[in-house]
Amino acid sequence: MATRSGKPLLSRDDWARAALRAIERGGVKGVAVDRLAKEFETTRGSFYWHFHDRDDLIAAALELWERENTTDRLGVVLSIDDPLQRLKAVVAEVYERPVDEIEVTLVSEAHEPPVAAVFARVTQARLDVLRSTLVEVGLPEAEAERRAWLAYALYLGHHQLLRNPDLAARGPASMQFVIRLLTSP
Repeated sequence: MATRSGKPLLSRDDWARAALRAIERGGVKGVAVDRLAKEFETTRGSFYWHFHDRDDLIAAALELWERENTTDRLGVVLSIDDPLQRLKAVVAEVYERPVDEIEVTLVSEAHEPPVAAVFARVTQARLDVLRSTLVEVGLPEAEAERRAWLAYALYLGHHQLLRNPDLAARGPASMQFVIRLLTSP
């Protein structure tokens, strides 16, 4: 990281990542420019070099989260030609990764204005990939739509349950049953 007078020169991305950590800890309301500047041991001037205001910072943080947790990942998944292998990759990606605490927080704030549009876009993109993959596996469009919705709801609930160690321990050892559930006639 570049420095000036021994202090780090912060990028727009540095601020956005810090805002995501703040969202993880306290939701969108937890994003406070002064607190972030203090954590960085810098002034608000660094913040204003990159952003117009707090809302601009929150938008950048949510866009970063969307890109890294949906847009980039879906590109990798969609590069898998075989639809059954693609579905298996999606299930492995979703159910075998650690809980994304930021996403869990955003789910609970999906109705809030700064989060609503991004969360809706992310959800729709993920549902579209699930639906189209299930259609390619051989399900009729309407059934694929219903099962995609069910799979996504299962994903959201799964990550909520994993936050509680007692409940997480009761979960299935393998998510292969999800594949069978989603693809059975």
